[in-house]
Amino acid sequence: MEPDEYAEEYEDAPRHIWRHVRTAITLLVLVGFVVGAAWYSWNNVVLADDDTGDAPRAEPTCVPVTATDAPEPDSIEVNIYNSTTRRGLAGDVAAEMSDRGFTILDVANDPLDSNVEGTAEVRSSADQEVAASVVAALVPDAVLVSDDRSSDAVDLVLGEQFDELIDDPDAEATLEPC
Repeated sequence: MEPDEYAEEYEDAPRHIWRHVRTAITLLVLVGFVVGAAWYSWNNVVLADDDTGDAPRAEPTCVPVTATDAPEPDSIEVNIYNSTTRRGLAGDVAAEMSDRGFTILDVANDPLDSNVEGTAEVRSSADQEVAASVVAALVPDAVLVSDDRSSDAVDLVLGEQFDELIDDPDAEATLEPC
């Protein structure tokens, strides 16, 4: 081989070597990224579930109401309203709720003259939400409605689908879901 041919053959060698180095560096960076992502996931998902990791636990967005937070029926003031065409429905339900210990304030047709299609609406102020949930637990599929009233009374508005009060409501039904 002549010296000129030898020089031409190895003239492209540094560029060829640099291409291999660049590929190796790119692969190392990608492997490092994958290992870092796996480590982050392991610490924040797997170890956090076991409470053994250093990752902070997320606080619940709401505070569950416990059965001990529910007021006794005799401390709940209830207005019973009828939004149906059935005569005497509100009076019958008021008598039954009074027997269960609730304080009955008013028994009448719905003063808002609404047409409740379901079983019932339970209306209350935001402050009386727990008391309203106790009343709602007595009626299957009752809908809680919060309004801006100033009184502590809870309104039970009986609807078209109402049949009867639940005999023994489940304590869990009075709890606010999170």
